[in-house]
Amino acid sequence: MIIETSRFGSIEVKDDSIIEFPWGIPGFESVKRYVLLEHGEGPFQWLQAVDEPSLAFVVCLPEVIGISYEVPTACMEPIGAKAREDLIVLTLISFDRDKNIIRFHLRSPLIFNIHEKKGYQWTMDKEEVKACVKLPEGMEWEEVEN
Repeated sequence: MIIETSRFGSIEVKDDSIIEFPWGIPGFESVKRYVLLEHGEGPFQWLQAVDEPSLAFVVCLPEVIGISYEVPTACMEPIGAKAREDLIVLTLISFDRDKNIIRFHLRSPLIFNIHEKKGYQWTMDKEEVKACVKLPEGMEWEEVEN
């Protein structure tokens, strides 16, 4: 299938590479289908919307920055995952070009069932973050006022 994108032009993707987000991604609930595209040879990928050419997110494996997640069973059930091995967790990334800062959105990773090709954005409260996000050895959570 050919999809139109504003960043990459027309690209061909396999039908079985499409990931369904039954509830969309917060802020983009009406967009349900995405594909993962490689981004050069680095650790980043694009999560490109299939039906909205201008919508794409930069994502990466959390291990790239030394983070891992313990995904509770309750978070696997909505996408039909039965075991941790059925999942891929990706971290959304944003860039603040004015401040020259890269932000990894650790509290709201994307979770995919690799067999069912379904995903959603898991948004955690503060307690879940401390329990489920495993920081690199020697790092601790720091409270930040928003």
